[in-house]
Amino acid sequence: MHRSIARLVLLLAIAAVSSGFFVVAHASCWPHERDALLAFKQGIINDTYGVLASWQKRRHDCCRWTGVTCSNETGHVTELDLGETGLVGQISPSLLSLQYLETSLMHGPNGRIFPEFLCSLHNLRHLDISYTHFSGRVPAQLANLSKLDYLDLSGTLLSGILPPQLGNLSNLRHLRLSFMENIHTADISWLTHLHFLEYVDLSDINLSAVDVFLVANTIPTLKALILINCSLPNANQTLTHLNLTKLENLDLSINYLGHPIETCWFWNIKKHQGPITRFRDGASF
Repeated sequence: MHRSIARLVLLLAIAAVSSGFFVVAHASCWPHERDALLAFKQGIINDTYGVLASWQKRRHDCCRWTGVTCSNETGHVTELDLGETGLVGQISPSLLSLQYLETSLMHGPNGRIFPEFLCSLHNLRHLDISYTHFSGRVPAQLANLSKLDYLDLSGTLLSGILPPQLGNLSNLRHLRLSFMENIHTADISWLTHLHFLEYVDLSDINLSAVDVFLVANTIPTLKALILINCSLPNANQTLTHLNLTKLENLDLSINYLGHPIETCWFWNIKKHQGPITRFRDGASF
């Protein structure tokens, strides 16, 4: 290189460092993760909107594929967003190769049984498989996802009892288990172990045998409690010490309580701005 050109390059580099300006090269995806995504695509039998059209082997950088996000530093796949895509097919176990995956939203691909291998993706922080057609039990192995802060299983065909092991998800902030027609439970005390919980939606689960408000009162971080059509027998408990000082959204719609709403416990919440409450039992606020 000519000395004058070399000197110019050096001066530009020094100027970039001095000004704090750096050009960071984009890290391309790892071949084994690209292969895992291609194997996933093979399990999709209907892609009406061509969502996976960019998922091609000749396009080597899977970080630029639709719905795929990678770390700029490492190139590992960290997010897979296939929500509201209309995909039909199976979720392939090949996704186990995405061990750095933090966010997974898959509302489209449907299978017969919940893909329990998802419980081995230990870096997952956000798991949303709402309104997929998965059946079978809610796996207790979900408790292995210790970093999870967002879990949405709402609208799935999962059945049986909610496993108390969900109480081991100590980092959970957002929990949606609503409109799961085949779910029942006589114990939600495991919620008391979720000390960072801000949002809970248990709509359409029969909670007639559960003192749901007593349990909720042990979670002072709670901002939203959604209990639509939960067959709640009453809401006039006496809570000697009300911890729900952060509660902003309380939805008790379609619970035909057998007492006047004036006796409900939530009127005692002392805040500058009271909770947003929605309630339906033939009466209105």
